[in-house]
Amino acid sequence: MKKTLMILLFGWSIVCHGQLKKLYDREASYEHFNGVVLAKQADSVALEACYVSKDGRQRIEMNTRFDIGSLTKQFTAAAILHLVQEDKLNLSDPINSHLELYASDRWKKITIHQLLTHTSGIPSLYQTEQGLDIFFPEKKAIKLVDLVARFRDGKLLFSPGEEFSYSNSGYILLAAIIEQVSGKPYENFMQEMFERYGLNSTSLIRNELAAKPFYGYRSDLLKPAPIYHMSWLMGAGGVYSTVYDLSKWVEIITSNEFLNDDLRRNFLKSHTNARYGYGWQFEEGRIQHDGGNAGFISFLSFDPATQDHIVILTNRSFEDIKMFGKSANYVRELVGKSWDAMKGEAVDVLPAIKNGSLTSGSYLVGEKTVDVKKNDTSLVVSVTDTYPSRMIFNTPLDGDDELTVKMIEIARFLQKGKYWSLASHCDGEMKFVMYSGLMSVGMRMMKKQVGKMTEIIPYYVEEGHGLLRMKGTEGILDLIVYFDEEEKIQGIFEHGNHGVDIETEMLAYPIGNNLYYLDGLPYGEKSATLKIMDEEIVFYQHDRSVAGSRK
Repeated sequence: MKKTLMILLFGWSIVCHGQLKKLYDREASYEHFNGVVLAKQADSVALEACYVSKDGRQRIEMNTRFDIGSLTKQFTAAAILHLVQEDKLNLSDPINSHLELYASDRWKKITIHQLLTHTSGIPSLYQTEQGLDIFFPEKKAIKLVDLVARFRDGKLLFSPGEEFSYSNSGYILLAAIIEQVSGKPYENFMQEMFERYGLNSTSLIRNELAAKPFYGYRSDLLKPAPIYHMSWLMGAGGVYSTVYDLSKWVEIITSNEFLNDDLRRNFLKSHTNARYGYGWQFEEGRIQHDGGNAGFISFLSFDPATQDHIVILTNRSFEDIKMFGKSANYVRELVGKSWDAMKGEAVDVLPAIKNGSLTSGSYLVGEKTVDVKKNDTSLVVSVTDTYPSRMIFNTPLDGDDELTVKMIEIARFLQKGKYWSLASHCDGEMKFVMYSGLMSVGMRMMKKQVGKMTEIIPYYVEEGHGLLRMKGTEGILDLIVYFDEEEKIQGIFEHGNHGVDIETEMLAYPIGNNLYYLDGLPYGEKSATLKIMDEEIVFYQHDRSVAGSRK
């Protein structure tokens, strides 16, 4: 019986790991993923894989070092706790007592604990809407005193300890404290810690064998990303490491060899309502963190109960600072799918690219011309004045069912500013919003995000909610409308921002008989499925379809 059970479990493990490999193989086949991944489960390797594009510009192996961005913060936090263990400081100490010439009168009440947990209120460098001048790191070094001066006089976002706000500045100050208390340069102190734990491929010094960063996801459109000097990121970023060292790090910090019991528990514990600890985020029973720098995205996630973990390091990202978060979200979603696959749960993977026949031609979809051209093993799809992936979103609903008619009417009233007329579609609270002028104020704020508004398109509806697209001269804002069981409006909220519609070609790959996958990720767009025949083209997306005919 035991032997049979072991065979069944082993078979289940093969299925899970096969699904995990399939997930990454498919992502790499579309050039979404370029880098390395290491997943361990029950002391065995679930996946150990390196994916490199065929353009020949990137030399990557499993032991290649990558810039790990904000994963650096957990190492900075560990260094602080080592100084606590050596009785050189306390977590409750005011930071000014250890900053000397870096101290600020604004920081009198801030403690080391608050720097570690992003509850200090100090505005963050490299982040928008923090009250600081926005600037970017450079390739040449900067002195720590000059870097601190960039945020030293910034007004606190809130009273220390009252709220959570992610702050790179706080971790730069932690690096300064490490230098002042230890009497050693930050990089030297950190290197000693890395060597103490046998992290021989982890360092703040970049070497020639480290991965090179790139902007973009299509190999034909890749461009080198800048490599900043680590002094601009000190404490908050700047560390290079490998998947093997980060895997070893998980084993170290969950062992009795790391700090004393109390400090180790503090290190692996959430300290805020935002589920953030000392350089860690806490989610669904897992301890994890992501990292990002120009062209680099990293992620480390582990289960403290089992030590099962996933490490992802990649050297591709979007260039636009407004789009960079989509690169991080993409990797975060990969991590979530990886955990599901290791638990034996079904995971959505990209369709397999097939060597199918390719077609070409021009089609008329509504008032838009869709041009389709052959491109080796894919199609180049372009649409006048818009992304091809936005055909559904830019095509109004058409139908006579009650909800569809209601969404069309809601869009018309919002576009004309007739909020009182909308009140008949609302419940009690939302009626007050419409009648009181609050909706007018809210819409004015939303319209500012798109410039001069041109139209509002109702493009999707189902029981419970519908989606609208507000288009303007400077961008696009999607809105979501919530309905109750009686189909009365419960609320209207922002649902996502997009850039302006421009003429952009996108690639579509054959995935079946007359079927093609319109790949949206390289453009930060939603993907779609196309059916292309001699006389007809159909876009499938968001549970809708829009058809057109050959010109």
